[in-house]
Amino acid sequence: MINIMKSNKGITLVALVITIIVLLILAGVSISLVVGDNGIMTRAKDAGTKTNEADALESFKLSVASLTTEYTAKLYGGEELEDDEDTLVDYVYKHISDDLKASDCTVEDFLSEDGNQSCTVTKGKGKVTIYYTVSTEKDSITNITTVEPKSTPVPEG
Repeated sequence: MINIMKSNKGITLVALVITIIVLLILAGVSISLVVGDNGIMTRAKDAGTKTNEADALESFKLSVASLTTEYTAKLYGGEELEDDEDTLVDYVYKHISDDLKASDCTVEDFLSEDGNQSCTVTKGKGKVTIYYTVSTEKDSITNITTVEPKSTPVPEG
């Protein structure tokens, strides 16, 4: 009589089911890390928006500096300024939109409140309100920031 031993090579159904469950758990965790509320994709979008906001602020500062230089060169270089360009502030208001277009930015909503000026600058999906101070004494634009200035209370007396 010939005794033939069967050789069971392969995996059992239980091992296959356990492997599939482990893979599904890993896939679920991976997907939630990528697209969840605090996932990689969300953080990347937020970082892109913050970068655009910082670029918009920097572009605004550079435009003001560039226009200040242009205005000063025209003023002291003997060039005629137009009637609506009496001051640096007027010159900046008139030319800043065109100057910011070179940086792919748009500017709108110029407001004046409590001696402080503000405007909204947009670049890509980043939109930021920029606050600054106009010094009529020195004919300059200073304190350019995205943080709203706090008004100082008047002391009672």
